Amino acid sequence: MRDGTPQHPSHFKNVGRVILCTAILSCSSLFAASKIPAPRPVPVESGKAAFDVAASEVDSRTLVIVSALSRQTGPFSVSLKAQGIATENAKSWGDAVDSPSSVGSNRLGPLAPYTLPAPTTRPPVPSRKFHLLVRDGDIASPVNYLGVDARLVAVGKRVQVYADVRDLSEVSETLLHEIVSTFDDHVYPTATSRFGPVEDCDQDGRFTIFLSGWLNRLAGGRIKVDGFVRGADLDRDVGEPFGNRCDMMYLSTSLRPGPHLKTVIAHEYTHAVRFSRKSFPRDRFGRLANEEEGWLDEGLAHLAEDLHGFSRSNLDYRVSAFLSRPEKYRLVVEDYYAADLFRSHGNRGGTYLFLRWCVDRYGDAVLDRMMRSPLRGVANVEAATGRSFAALYREWSTALYLTGLDPQTDASNPGSYRTIDPRGMIEDWILAGPRSDSVELDAKPHVWNAAGTTTHYVVLDAAKTGATRVEINGPAEAELQVTVVSLPPKLGGIRLEVLPTTAKGGAVSVRARVESQGPTSVRLGAISWEPLTPSADSRSSLFRRAGIDMLGIARRFGTSGLAAGGLLASQPIPLEGVTEHDGPIVFKVVGTDAKGRRVAAWAEMSVKSDEPGEGLECPTGSCP
Repeated sequence: MRDGTPQHPSHFKNVGRVILCTAILSCSSLFAASKIPAPRPVPVESGKAAFDVAASEVDSRTLVIVSALSRQTGPFSVSLKAQGIATENAKSWGDAVDSPSSVGSNRLGPLAPYTLPAPTTRPPVPSRKFHLLVRDGDIASPVNYLGVDARLVAVGKRVQVYADVRDLSEVSETLLHEIVSTFDDHVYPTATSRFGPVEDCDQDGRFTIFLSGWLNRLAGGRIKVDGFVRGADLDRDVGEPFGNRCDMMYLSTSLRPGPHLKTVIAHEYTHAVRFSRKSFPRDRFGRLANEEEGWLDEGLAHLAEDLHGFSRSNLDYRVSAFLSRPEKYRLVVEDYYAADLFRSHGNRGGTYLFLRWCVDRYGDAVLDRMMRSPLRGVANVEAATGRSFAALYREWSTALYLTGLDPQTDASNPGSYRTIDPRGMIEDWILAGPRSDSVELDAKPHVWNAAGTTTHYVVLDAAKTGATRVEINGPAEAELQVTVVSLPPKLGGIRLEVLPTTAKGGAVSVRARVESQGPTSVRLGAISWEPLTPSADSRSSLFRRAGIDMLGIARRFGTSGLAAGGLLASQPIPLEGVTEHDGPIVFKVVGTDAKGRRVAAWAEMSVKSDEPGEGLECPTGSCP
């Protein structure tokens, strides 16, 4: 979490001459010797694109990736229509060309490490008063801040820990020992050698950590966070109550010893380092440099969590939320506060996945360069990778879908993720890759609303007529980017449907139906369910996620094997922890086809009951 200053919707109108770019895509031409599906960029003019797909096999499928690269918020209404045509009527086309890179080269070398300064021997003061922003409203109003008395409770070589005097009973010796050892022995040396030291604002030779129960009831009790850093605290020119003139982080007294605590410390310290490296240097007039944009600031802090390697408990539910609705969560958001996305976890999950891929693809030095660079936002990413944002976005959105689809090809594909599997697991959360929709041929257009810098995935079956013509329409302001990928031949497929059932005592349960949508058999591996949109305070939510594994599937369905063209229906599956007061639930089923390739399907269900005695709302199903 970072401190931000709110800034002060647009109506978009499609203008310009409509030019349809027509193309032909041969599925067989996209498979090299390595059998890695190669993406082809489709030209887009004034928000319009058209291309023809000629199927090489009856059971071939095509993935269409439609992204909106606009930095505007949106939403933009986009439609896709697919129509079967004769193979001889399919037309050829030339690939679109992304804007060229104007900086650097790929795989930039490592930067020289920083030398750690000698630790101080000066004892810290025994007590302090810290000012916190605890109320909603104008951050420039003193009435929204509270002065909190704190007592020194632990001292290390590089860190000193103070606790709110009202919360001293909540702070155990075990907790304090782990905070000090984690910071002194792991977080400080790793972060400082890679990125540089935090500016010693109060000139006391140590970083300060302040523990307070106020983090459980910020904004008048609406917001609970594990920790945060405020740039205003590190600025010596900002006085009380708006800043504490102290290089520091805030941690919640609800944290307990363990990997998550260590991860939070690493995350928040990265914010402090980033502010010191990027924002603290002053110009010749004594003014602070610009702060990093919100999306990149949070993304870098999450990426640094991997550098320390404690856990991904600060990421798991965020990544899962993003993959369940990729067209909803914007990547580039300059200020999360101004956009009212401060506690929108899916945005941060997407940002992490983008930066994780950038480092996996273009080298570890990318993280160091982004942390040290005076550039902001997209310009910072472009300079660190040596690639244009449009090229990076196309490569990333493709890798997000293809990585893990066929595990046998990942090692030979340089564009795949190396350190995370979008179709595997993160901590104990099951991932299924980015959610996609199947679109019927010769049906009404498939329509969705795209936010700026988001992606929507569509899968098309081969047309019986031999070829498919696809037309995509959206406003010019959306800056659409279209990429087409031929999926592996005879790839298995499944469709999921969930139906609510009546249970005693108000318990929520469902019956699930899984239907084959591909030419090969599928072995179901797991079914999981979670809130479609995580609550603002996700970690303390009564229900976060649940599911059943292959044995559970066999018990509920009678078998985990789904024959080609087959259908499996389950007995009632109790959704433990889910109540009628929870919001929409997203279900995911994952499995592997006969060749070991991964398949997935999604469905949503609302569990709210508007009136006493009403049943659960009807579900919606989705098919990859």
